[in-house]
Amino acid sequence: MKKVLLVLTILLIVLLGGCGSSKNEKVIRIGGNAEYKPYEYLEGNKVTGFSIDVVFKIFENLGYKIEYTNMSFEGLIPALETGKVDILTGLTPTDERKKFVDFSEKYYVGRQIAIANKSNPIEKVEDLKNKKIGVQLGTLQETLAKQIEGADVVLYNSFTGAIMDLNSQKIDAIIISGEVKNEYLGNNPKLYEIGRIEDNESKGIAIVFPKGQEDLILVNLIN
Repeated sequence: MKKVLLVLTILLIVLLGGCGSSKNEKVIRIGGNAEYKPYEYLEGNKVTGFSIDVVFKIFENLGYKIEYTNMSFEGLIPALETGKVDILTGLTPTDERKKFVDFSEKYYVGRQIAIANKSNPIEKVEDLKNKKIGVQLGTLQETLAKQIEGADVVLYNSFTGAIMDLNSQKIDAIIISGEVKNEYLGNNPKLYEIGRIEDNESKGIAIVFPKGQEDLILVNLIN
């Protein structure tokens, strides 16, 4: 998947002005949440992943020095709005988020998956009605879970807490990104995939910028 996506021609909105710490060096402050393997995660103290490869490559090609800050998911947009960071590595461009921030063209389109515990099996996605569903706070998955009839949506600061509660059967299911779920299923043999959640929101992920930037251009990812 990674090799295929990296050879695609992707148009992204890239911020040119307003960043830099000195006359001789351009600096871009990038915020992210490194809990989404394979998109964005930590290996030791180093952040890596598909989103990191894409976003860092763009700004390195533009001559920027990158300063990355790992923060909580729910703190990403507030950090961007208050100027603590210049951009965010990637979020799903929903209508609600577009009220507060601007997005590039999407650099990846994925799918949303429900997973459950084999000790408390759920046969199909339609059976999630009236179930207790765990999601990470502020994510697209939270929006999707709240659209399920009768669902008792339980919010977590990270997917790690949701996985722990699913393993101990404190919740019935979790909604998670299709690619991210592979890592969790591999490390948690009691868990399994129920099926795909229909996504009526804007699919995919894109780089995030402060609202109303004036100096924006389109940049080809592959030079």
